[in-house]
Amino acid sequence: MTMDDDIQTTKGGFEEITFKYAEKKWDAHVHLYKLEDTKDFVKYAKEYNVQKFTAIVREDWQVYEKEFPDTFIFARFIMSQNMFSGDIKSVLDDIQKIYDDGYPIAKFWYAPRWRKYIEDQYKVQVEGFRIDNPELKPLFSKIEDLGLKMIFHISDPDILYKTNYQPESYYGTKKQHLEELENILKRHPNLQIQVAHLAGQPEDLVNLGRWLDTYPNLIVDFSSSKWMAREFSYKVEETQEFFKTYQDKLLFGTDIVTGRSDREPIPGYYYLRYLSMQALLETDVQNLPLPLADPDNNNETVINGLNLPMKILRKIYWDNAAKFFGEK
Repeated sequence: MTMDDDIQTTKGGFEEITFKYAEKKWDAHVHLYKLEDTKDFVKYAKEYNVQKFTAIVREDWQVYEKEFPDTFIFARFIMSQNMFSGDIKSVLDDIQKIYDDGYPIAKFWYAPRWRKYIEDQYKVQVEGFRIDNPELKPLFSKIEDLGLKMIFHISDPDILYKTNYQPESYYGTKKQHLEELENILKRHPNLQIQVAHLAGQPEDLVNLGRWLDTYPNLIVDFSSSKWMAREFSYKVEETQEFFKTYQDKLLFGTDIVTGRSDREPIPGYYYLRYLSMQALLETDVQNLPLPLADPDNNNETVINGLNLPMKILRKIYWDNAAKFFGEK
């Protein structure tokens, strides 16, 4: 089988669907692990008119900028093991280095599984840790003062709290985790923050709407094709109204990760996410099986399209990200 044959195979199920948006896109949430894999990713993404990316990187951003000028806005992870261990000085130094190295964005990962990861990888005991601990206030104040933006991953799908994140006494509850981030939003009104995956709340658009109404410094991306399809497709009218109401506060994203050996075969890993998101956002397709394995939902997830108007599509695909990151 040739690469072209494989590409056609990965597009199965979408050939008869008409997508209405053909203008430029900004993928506001991707991860770059290795430069060599990023070359293929950029090539495939551009076939879907993705011209710009907000990218969390592990190599020096200048390596990517040299190869792909004016293609990426770069974010760097805050060293979370220092934060979780209470080494505040090291975290402050890390934030300063992110700024000094020319990154406009700091990224922090606070999915529920962080605790086991930190304890296993770094042998740090973190029982009772809360991200809204007043002792951590200087960290977020420093990000504010430096003018850095922030990408924040909070929480995970409801379904994982019921299955993977048990017992609650170890992992905590979703309600608790969301309260922790909301406390940070209250304390730091000048922190320009992009919270990933609809701030962990595609299951509760009412509460997320309250956040967006209350905190003008908050913007959210809706990366994660599986999670969004799983939640939006059974409440299409509610989701359409949400996108209409908050069209200026939403960023398109995929959460694609390059250079990981546990990803699905390339190029299908890239194509299927863009095609799935386009079908979800741009069309009125009904009960289209999601062409991505979703074992958390017994592989029963379907796409019921939102068929959003062009005015909203332009904002969520490009204009909102360009405004947030000060680009044209």
